[in-house]
Amino acid sequence: MKIKFSKIAQLEYEEIIYYLYDNFGKEKATKFSDLLKQNLKQVKQFPESFSFFQNTDKRKFMVNPYITVIYNVNKDLECIEILNFWFNRSNPEVLLQHL
Repeated sequence: MKIKFSKIAQLEYEEIIYYLYDNFGKEKATKFSDLLKQNLKQVKQFPESFSFFQNTDKRKFMVNPYITVIYNVNKDLECIEILNFWFNRSNPEVLLQHL
């Protein structure tokens, strides 16, 4: 299965990388990117092995203790769509309104 990022997810990812780079340096930004890549490899191999987000058909995985990725498995298009990067301390009800 292919992995693609929604427009929102792409913007959120870029914001996270810029924030980490500006505030903590290149090493932290690279570490986050590497952790994401590792997780995406697992999602690509076993897309339905991760838990559901709340009471939706969307799935989630944690990149680190601060950020969770929400994704959708589209069997018809044979792709995994990364929908959002979610800050774990945020209210999940807000995210539910956007899904």
